[in-house]
Amino acid sequence: MSRSHDASIAQGLPHEIPAYRIGAYVPERQVDEMYGVGDLARLIGRKLRRRLRPERAAAEERVAANYAGLVVFDRREQHWAGLALGRDFPRVLNELGVGRCRRLFEFCAGPGYIGYGLLANGWCETLALSDIDAESIATAMRTARYNGIEHRVTGYACDVLDGIPEDERWDVVVANPPAFESHPDKPLAEGEWDRGFDTNWNVRRRFYASVKAHMNPGGVVVLSENLRGSDPDVFAQMIRDGGGEARAVHVGTDVQGRANGAYFQLSVW
Repeated sequence: MSRSHDASIAQGLPHEIPAYRIGAYVPERQVDEMYGVGDLARLIGRKLRRRLRPERAAAEERVAANYAGLVVFDRREQHWAGLALGRDFPRVLNELGVGRCRRLFEFCAGPGYIGYGLLANGWCETLALSDIDAESIATAMRTARYNGIEHRVTGYACDVLDGIPEDERWDVVVANPPAFESHPDKPLAEGEWDRGFDTNWNVRRRFYASVKAHMNPGGVVVLSENLRGSDPDVFAQMIRDGGGEARAVHVGTDVQGRANGAYFQLSVW
């Protein structure tokens, strides 16, 4: 597996932009984003409230991020790795040559860190979000209402893609799905999602088996994965079984360009 910066990996993709061409690069780099004075004041206030009344602070919604002026809310129990990836995914999609599209879908969205990060930077005209946790989707829709973009965002509380309307179609799908280890703060539903991780990769298997029905022809799926506990060849077989083409495995890096243990699996449908 090798890291690729070559736009050739995106050949044939309907929504591609040439990688590393300045004219095509989204100008707002999320990894360099800073909080404003108001955001910092709210962060300090929340820390004080958590110390004084931790039981109340755990349940309250809070400002989690500000993506190019789009304010994103979450709750303490919803605060997973997606917040960092919300800043990282724009850079990764540029490196993969995946460009702007009409409708983008974030699977296992939580409060929508990744989807809102991409919407804020112009990657899509409209956004769909889904998660098994109805409270996370409720928080995500609060973000839409607060920013006045309800007409551009749809939220689904569902198990994998069960319950997604048959006529729902996407050009690009992104996700940071549950991994191989449990999360101590937020156990998920019983069964395949038990203890917060993807038992025997059943969640991914179900996702790849059903996503093609919702993809526009030539649509792109990019999932964030962890090198320490997964094998991209296993997921590539699931992609082929579901009718897609495993196109690239892209090594994730930190802001200094060093491999960070993540990889991004790109498939075309």
